[in-house]
Amino acid sequence: MAYGVINPVAVMATNIDSLNRSCISASDIEQGGVFELLTLSTTAGEAEVWTATVPTSALMSVWMAYDPELVWTGSYRGLNPDVRDYIISLGRTFSAFRPKPGDLILMSADAFTGAIGGNTFANTTTANFQLVWGASQTNDCLSFKLRATKYFSIGTGAMDTQRFTAYLMEVLPFVIT
Repeated sequence: MAYGVINPVAVMATNIDSLNRSCISASDIEQGGVFELLTLSTTAGEAEVWTATVPTSALMSVWMAYDPELVWTGSYRGLNPDVRDYIISLGRTFSAFRPKPGDLILMSADAFTGAIGGNTFANTTTANFQLVWGASQTNDCLSFKLRATKYFSIGTGAMDTQRFTAYLMEVLPFVIT
């Protein structure tokens, strides 16, 4: 199974520490997964780690998973060069940033749920870590607009195209009802 891959092309969080956090989750989360950070971890030794939970109602204040894609193979990291095999396992500390309007993020097709079809928007929904394709921007939630279809390239060592589909997404300003 291929998991989501992202590349934050131009994001405000690059130079603003308050838009970056360390997190932990009780569920597996893919790169580009969206979630709420409502509480700090209560586990000893994790005083500065936030607990990531599936979005419930505050869909405008979600964070996005972005962690270096060093795939775990058993107890070892970095043996597998295919970043699509990387998932943030439950209980592992990972990095996240808060997407802001105008941010550009390149996201693999696997980072979304639903079919793209003719849809050009992706929105956060409750009870789902992934963005969902839609025909329009959804009010009162973090929404993205498809700007271009591109590709990620990986070195597989095989004689093939070594590319997979990715979408350049722009974070939209919030529409509040």
